[in-house]
Order: sequence, then structure tokens, then C-alpha cells
Amino acid sequence: MDLNYYTVINFIAEIKLNNKIPEAEKLLIQKPKIELHLKEDEHEFIAWGDPIMDAGFEERLSRNLKPEFIINNLYGHYYFLLHDKIKDILYAGNSMFSILPLYYNFNDGKLILSDNAIKAAHYLGLYEMSKRFVIETVLFNYPLFNNSIYEDIKLLPSNSYLLISGEEVKVFKHTCIEQWFELKPVPWKKVVSNICDIFLGSIEKYLPDQHYAHSLTGGLDSRTLVSAGLYYGKKFSCYSFGTHESKDIQIALKLSSFAEIPFINIALNEGYVKGESLGNGREFIENSSGKATFARAHYLYAAKILSENFNHIVTGNFGSEVFRAVHIAGVVISSNLFRIFYERKADKAWEKIEESEEFKCINKNIFKVEIEELKSDILKLPCYSREYSELTKNQQFYVFVFEELFRKYFGAEMVNQFKYIKNRTPFLDIDFLKELLKTELAGIHSEFFEHNPLKRYKGQVLYAHLIKKAYPGFGKIVTDKGYCPEDLIKFSGKINIAAGYLKKNLKKSKRTEDPYSVMKSWENNKKIWFKTPINSELYDLNKINDKINKEILFKILSISYIIEKHLCKVLRN
Repeated sequence: MDLNYYTVINFIAEIKLNNKIPEAEKLLIQKPKIELHLKEDEHEFIAWGDPIMDAGFEERLSRNLKPEFIINNLYGHYYFLLHDKIKDILYAGNSMFSILPLYYNFNDGKLILSDNAIKAAHYLGLYEMSKRFVIETVLFNYPLFNNSIYEDIKLLPSNSYLLISGEEVKVFKHTCIEQWFELKPVPWKKVVSNICDIFLGSIEKYLPDQHYAHSLTGGLDSRTLVSAGLYYGKKFSCYSFGTHESKDIQIALKLSSFAEIPFINIALNEGYVKGESLGNGREFIENSSGKATFARAHYLYAAKILSENFNHIVTGNFGSEVFRAVHIAGVVISSNLFRIFYERKADKAWEKIEESEEFKCINKNIFKVEIEELKSDILKLPCYSREYSELTKNQQFYVFVFEELFRKYFGAEMVNQFKYIKNRTPFLDIDFLKELLKTELAGIHSEFFEHNPLKRYKGQVLYAHLIKKAYPGFGKIVTDKGYCPEDLIKFSGKINIAAGYLKKNLKKSKRTEDPYSVMKSWENNKKIWFKTPINSELYDLNKINDKINKEILFKILSISYIIEKHLCKVLRN
């Protein structure tokens, strides 16, 4: 394995304990491109990925040599090493919400850190598979806890850092997101204007000075951010990806034409299906350390194309989840995960999980120990732990959303993108979120899985106010939901919102859309994917064929691809 090249985030670090800690940069066996390097007599700090530093950070860090200070004052998505030379202590971690994953192995006085579990395992010569990772990923679409696909490599818990001192390696949690929740939120009508100003003030630092690319779709997240880019007079292009008939592309074209913004149409056409989907799908699985499937190959494909002309993209990732109550079970929130948070008792939830198609695909006998461990760990989730009993059901769920769903689902896309291009996500700005979560505008203050569109609309009204303030013309153009942003802030607009909701749901039963060519790619590549050996000890092969739910099939084939290519020993002795 060639470790002598520089990439945006790919790295391996090796720290030998019970030795004086050397210069931080020398700990990197595979070196990423260091974006921030502050070296003083008393400390050394390096960060890579996409750290965004405000004025005065360097001087303030010298007085606050703690990870908590870094996390709350350095923005963007990044990894860091901080060496306190006086105490000879090393801190290692990642940015708020841990979107870019940090994997580690501590054994025989040596700590190995990496952005990728597969790469770390190769470096260490580890080949033992984690059955907990397999069963969690099959049941819930991604691992619920901190297991990697390798038994001896763990994922650093969310909002945590490692402290390395003497012969010890300890994990500390720096942020408990529930402490940001306000039990008596401020009514949204009283605060919407102020929150608009806070967001527009916070977003400027995420908009690069050099030419960059904005994601633009049919929804409100990206439209709002593009409006902010226009508000600040930034130089950028817009892009969207999909098939020719994709609503995202059609609406994005209309918006970019209206604002006279250069537009990049990343077509997921026959050329992509036949020439790009298979290779990018395989790479997507590996870059995510096995957490995600080949069905999201288009994100990686688009990142590669955009990286030819840009260093940064700005996307609406996390906006919908922050503003609007999550209300649909699917790929992001699996039915089994919904059952855990919906049921009052864990035993009842597990009964429902055992009835699921996913559970029927695994060989229960081989997973006996792991099943009992998983059932025990589920009791530690916010919906069953006494620690979170004062929170509403929806707030308990949102603790999981912020701490696990963001990094496990969206993080899989972003770690793929970051191999080629930096993705900035302003909706996760720390200062903005702390203020938003005190108000009714935040999704945490809705009912659990609220479906009523007239109740859910408050989760969208902030977008409309932001667009009105930043670029009003976008408020008059219809979204993919069938109504305009300005409908959200005028009385008569409620009729349009209700009509759009009904129209969309009537069409939903009739349409068979494939906007990202996922199913076309599957049909093109399935003969190759079915050649992937599926371990008969792990799965009931009688249940696994082209007739089962495709999401389940994609998960099993993606995990099997990693096992076949990278693991020699798939079952514990």
C-alpha cells in the first residue's frame, strides 16, 4: 500500500505510547494535505479536511489548549491533532457531530488512527470481521453503535475525542447535544426575523472567496443557500445531478436561468449507467468503510466531475433534518429504527424487528451472541435510557439524529466527496444551531413523525423568510413540493401548500421515478453483483434473490463485496 501521497483527508497516524510525543506531523504515516498548522514553543496544532478559522483563533487557542475550545471555535469538517508540549499530552479528534469518521485501534502500546477502517486494517494486518457491524447494518441500514466491519477497529463515538498521555488512551465526550435543547422554546413568529439575521451572518464564512459550486435541487435547502450566495455577491456555479426527466434538474435549471448563474447538469444517463455506476459503486462502499451501499454511487461520480474545476461545494445537507420533523421511514431512517423509537418498550420493538424481512435474511444461530449484545445496547438509546426521560419522544429521537444518523448516513456521502472535493454544510453551523434549537423553528420541537403538512410548514417557513431577505425572486418559483416559498409566509399560501401536498401524494401512487438511475444501474450491473459470494453462514441464502426488497439486497451484496475483497477470516473462532 502506497502511503507516500497527499490527499484531502485520507490518513494513517501512529502514536507509540510511553515515549515522548514527537512533532504532530511526524505521527502521520500517510499524510493528508495539512490545512492548518500552528506551531509554538508550548503547543502544536494541525488540522486537515476543511477547517474554517475566524480571526483571532490562533491567539485564543494558545490560551485554551483543550479540544472543547477547538470544536466550538473552528468551523467546517476536519480532523485535528493538538499536542500540549508542557504536559506532553496529545489530543486527537474530529469536528462537531463527527461527520468525517475517525477509526482507531489500540494494542500493545500503539494507537493507530485513520479515516478509513479498511485502510487501517490493511496497515495492521487485521482480517477478523465484526458480526455486530453486519447485523446492525443489515437491520438498520448503518451500524447503530461504534463498531467497524473489523472486530478490532472501533469508530470514535460522536462528539468525542481521544486523550493520549503516558501509557493511557482515553475517550472523552465534549458535547451532549441535548443540552442545547430548550424545554420551553420561543414561539417562532417572535424570533423568525432574528434567526434569519443570525443565519445570514453565520453562513458568510462558509462561502469561499474563489469560484465554487452550489448544489441546487428542487427543494428549499439548496435554494436558500444559493440565495445567500447571491446576497453576498459570491462567484459560483450551480450544479444538479439526475436523469433528463428529474424534477431536481428541471427546477434547478429554471432557478439558475432566472438568476443568470452558470449551471452544470451532471447527467446520470446511459453513459453513467454503463460506464461509471459499477466502479463508483464499489469505491463508494470502500470509502465508507462498508457503512453504505453501491446505490449512492452518483454522489461520488458527481464529486469527481466537480473536482476538476472546483475546490469546494456548498450543499444543503442537514437542513431539512434540522428544520422539519423527520416523518418518513426509508433508507435514511429504516423501519426497524423507527420501531425502536416508536415503541414504549424495547421488548415490543424487538418483536417487531424479528418479524422484519431484514431479520429473516440472517442466520440467527450464528448471531446469537451479537443479538443479545445488541438487545442490551438498544436499552442505552435515548428512547429507553433514564438519562433522557425529561425529553419528548421526538427530542429523544433527535439526539440520535444529531449524534448518529448525521454521521452514519450523510457522513458516508461526505467522506466519499472529501476524497475529491470539500463539502461545506452551513446548516450545521454551531453558533446558528445553538440559537435555532431554542425556538419553535427547530424540528426538535415538533411531534414525533409529524405528518400533517399544515403543522409541518413551520419547519419550512424559515427558508421562505431567508429567501425573501436574501434573494426575493426565488420565492416566486415553484418547488418540488408544488408550491412556492412565498406561499409559506402569506395567508392565502396555505391553500397552495395543501393542494401541492395532495397533488404530490396522488402522483406518488402512479409514478415509478428513478431520478438518480439507481435501478437502471442495478439492472445493468446485477449479473456482476450476483457473482459476489454471499456467506451462507451469515445469511439464509433461500431468502436472498432479486425478488426481495432491493434496499436489503443492496446492503447484503455491499457487505459481501467488502468481505470478499478485504477480509480473509469472516467468522470468529
